[in-house]
Amino acid sequence: MSQKIVVVYGAATLGQELVQAVATAGCEVILVDHSEEKLKKGLARVEAALDAEIARWGLTSSEKRAIMSRIKSSTQVSEAAKGWLVIETLKETLEVKRQLFKELDAICKPDTILASNSATISITEISSGCSYPQRTIAMHFQSPIVKVPLVEISRGLMTDDTTYEAAVRFANMMRKTVISVYDCPGFVTTRIVLPMINQAVKVLEEGIAPCEQIDTAMKLGFGLNTGPLALADKIGIDTVVFYLENLYTETFDQSYLPAKLLKKMTRAGYKGVKSNHGFYRYGEDGMRTENSGLKVEQLSQAGVR
Repeated sequence: MSQKIVVVYGAATLGQELVQAVATAGCEVILVDHSEEKLKKGLARVEAALDAEIARWGLTSSEKRAIMSRIKSSTQVSEAAKGWLVIETLKETLEVKRQLFKELDAICKPDTILASNSATISITEISSGCSYPQRTIAMHFQSPIVKVPLVEISRGLMTDDTTYEAAVRFANMMRKTVISVYDCPGFVTTRIVLPMINQAVKVLEEGIAPCEQIDTAMKLGFGLNTGPLALADKIGIDTVVFYLENLYTETFDQSYLPAKLLKKMTRAGYKGVKSNHGFYRYGEDGMRTENSGLKVEQLSQAGVR
C-alpha cells in the first residue's frame, strides 16, 4: 500500500496536515487545489511544521527531505485519477463537496476510493448522484492529524465491504485507531466537542476569564491536551461556525447555535492558525505566540459587529 498514490483535495489547514501525515507514513501523496497560491502556502506550512519537529528533536533533516520528496502538488483535478484513494478536505458545504464528488466519480477508475473528511455532512448525501456510491466513505481525521491517533470511519448507505476494509487498512497503516460510526453528521467527537468550544467562547465573551485561563482550566481540570479556544484556532474559527450551523440545521439542538463572538471573529478575519490570528496569534510555522490571547474589546475597538 505504501507504494500507491494518495490524493488529498484541498490545501487549507486540514489538507496540509493530512498530506504531512500521509507522507510521514511512507505514502506518495498529491495535494490538489484550484489555487496555486493556496498550494504554495500549504506546502510552505508543511515544511515549517517539519522544521518545528526538527527543532524539537522529533525529526531529522534527512527524514524531512524524505517526507517532502513524497509530496507533489497540482491545480488540476484530473490528477486525482492517479490515486487509489482520494480524500477531500473542503469546507463544510454540501453542494461544494457533492459537486467535487461528481467530478471525481467521472475522472477516477471505478475501484478508486473516494473519501470525505467532512465532520458534519453525511457521506450518503455527499455521494448522492455518483455512479459508484459503493466506493465512497467518510474518514474523519482529528487535527492535528499527525499527532492524534484517531480516525472516525462512516459507511454510506451504499458503501461496500471492500471500500470499508481498505479504508480501515489505510488508517491502521497510518497508526490510527479506527472508530466505526453510523452515517450521522457530527460522528462522535464533533458532536461532543463543539458544544464545549461554544460554551468556552461564551465564557470569554461574558468576561468571566481570559483566553489563557479558560484553556488552562479545561486542560488541568479535565486532562485535555489542548484547551477549547486553542482547539478552535486549530480547527479554524470559520470552520467551527460552519460545523455548528450544520449540526444545528440537522438536530435543532440549541447547544449548536454559534456564540456571537465566533461570528464576529469570522467577519473580522480572525480564523485561527490559518490566518495567524484567532483566540491567539501564531507565527508562519503555526506556533502560538506567548501571551497573545484575544481580548474581546479588540473586536469592539475595530468596529466589528
